[in-house]
Amino acid sequence: MQAVILAGGKGTRLKELTAEIPKPMVKVGDKPIIEHQVLLLKSYKVKNILIIVNHLKMPLIDHLGNGEKFGVNISYFEEEKPLGTSGAFPLFTDKLEDTFLVVYGDVMFDMDIKRLSDFHTKNKADATLVVHPNDHPYDSDLVETDPMNRITAFHSKPHKSDSYKKNLVNAGVYIFNKSVIDHLPGAVKGDFGKDIFPKWIHSLKVFGYNTPEYLKDMGTLDRLAMVTNDLTSGKIARRNLKHKQMAIFLDRDGVINEDRHLIHKPEDLVLYPFAAEAIKKINSSDYLSVVATNQSVVARSLCTIEELEYIHKKLDSDLGADGAKLDQLYYCPYHPDKGYPEENPLYKKEHPWRKPAPGMILQGAEDFNIDLSQSYMIGDRESDILAGKNAGCKTIAVRTGHGYKKATVEPDYIFRDLISAVNFIVDDPLQESFDKIVSLINEQSASLQIVIIAGNSQSGKSTLAKRLSFGLTEKGIDNNILSLDHFLLPKDRRKAASGVLERFQISKIAAAITNLVSGKEISLDGYSKDPNTEQNKFSFKLSNEKILIIDGIVGLASEDLRKMATVKVFVDQTFDGYKERFYHLYDWKGFTKEETDSLFANRVVDEFRPIKETRDFADLIINTP
Repeated sequence: MQAVILAGGKGTRLKELTAEIPKPMVKVGDKPIIEHQVLLLKSYKVKNILIIVNHLKMPLIDHLGNGEKFGVNISYFEEEKPLGTSGAFPLFTDKLEDTFLVVYGDVMFDMDIKRLSDFHTKNKADATLVVHPNDHPYDSDLVETDPMNRITAFHSKPHKSDSYKKNLVNAGVYIFNKSVIDHLPGAVKGDFGKDIFPKWIHSLKVFGYNTPEYLKDMGTLDRLAMVTNDLTSGKIARRNLKHKQMAIFLDRDGVINEDRHLIHKPEDLVLYPFAAEAIKKINSSDYLSVVATNQSVVARSLCTIEELEYIHKKLDSDLGADGAKLDQLYYCPYHPDKGYPEENPLYKKEHPWRKPAPGMILQGAEDFNIDLSQSYMIGDRESDILAGKNAGCKTIAVRTGHGYKKATVEPDYIFRDLISAVNFIVDDPLQESFDKIVSLINEQSASLQIVIIAGNSQSGKSTLAKRLSFGLTEKGIDNNILSLDHFLLPKDRRKAASGVLERFQISKIAAAITNLVSGKEISLDGYSKDPNTEQNKFSFKLSNEKILIIDGIVGLASEDLRKMATVKVFVDQTFDGYKERFYHLYDWKGFTKEETDSLFANRVVDEFRPIKETRDFADLIINTP
């Protein structure tokens, strides 16, 4: 394939840097941006490069020459007068190959050009435009595509305030068949985005290739600084889809926006106050933001596919107003329950995309080369968590929306809301604690090490235990977690217990662990965090684990158990933190304030204070707010 680079712009917004050089010669890191482009093209065997020059051409020509020193063949075409982005093409038709790539000389990009070329070929397109969502759709020219990715409309800014548009913009990289030159108006000044593409969509097959890869123009000093930082950090290269990506998959209702039950009108979609902040944080990280949502409103005939997609345009617009964007959104309009007179029979059937099936997540993995083992699914219902587990993701339940109530499947983590979950994923606040625990483990030589993680209720000990487990697994160390919650007395016997130690049957724990270590299986009544869900019998047995992680409030309260441990950790928290989390938990459980007040007063005396004292037995104390 051939490449054409448009390098004739004046770079007026970078006038401090472009007084003597053209904009494509501005350096990003230690190289001019056009050199970055040439080297990327070469890496994909695009070695025939034609560069359109005009303003201050000689510094660029002197630097690149004929391309020999870069391993490519470079030729030049000089515009005698500026003809915009499209006007010069009829003047050098004889220099063009049957298919060629077009790149704007001020776009810093790193993308899998083979994937792009395969997309163009598969769709038998006349022209393919690279498109992507951005963080300021409100002042961008937007592109509209149909479900098959064919471009159907262009929407120039400013946009009408009474309608919503999909967050999709022209990224400034194209593949054209040579035949499209016949559909240009001649050698007259014009702009592809404003003058040419809106006409082509009525006569040519024009497709949009939506990618989360890095494409950013550096037309201002602020953007140049951002691009330079992204290059230095390695973010630009990491986003190329030839590399495995990480994603945070998000349910929609109850996670991003309020769950108003079967939302089928745009006005009913209301973002949580923290939603845009959370998704912006994903956008600034190495994770992709991907929505996977069941939307049976179509199957129920509450709205059409077009009306549902308009609701998603509102979602795009509302997030974009606060500088946040979704890299992709998948929805499943199907529902298997049949027999209702108002239903839409076309969508009343089973479908592999409907959660708890993992179809939408697997589609995302295929589209964006996602490593699901390094990705997360965040949801408020059991079907979300099951979909994540079925796809091989880590899973996080949130207590907004449906609140993960009446669920029997244990997620990997539970957090209050989306922003708490995203902060945990992106910031990885337990990395330092993980390193300290591993250091203590490495000091021991036992064939089976027992790590106890204790602390008061809602201190974050279970989160730490799971983070430790995942981290050890990534290091190739077999491990397992035993939660002491499974030793809790059945609900009907807890009130009669004299305190926290009796509630957890402390006298039985050490003996049970001894049986485990000797290869026996233990059976317990089990425990459910949700009072509306029945407890299930719980069985546990060790196999080839090198490390057993014991997670529980009373983990350090038994002398016999402490003697068995090789590493003892206490997760400490302030009294105010304990109280705030306690009230949040019991509000989620459905307790009244009066019921929670009474329970809290008792727990301070018979649980918080005595458990706090066991921290003196710890090898390591980790503090939380």
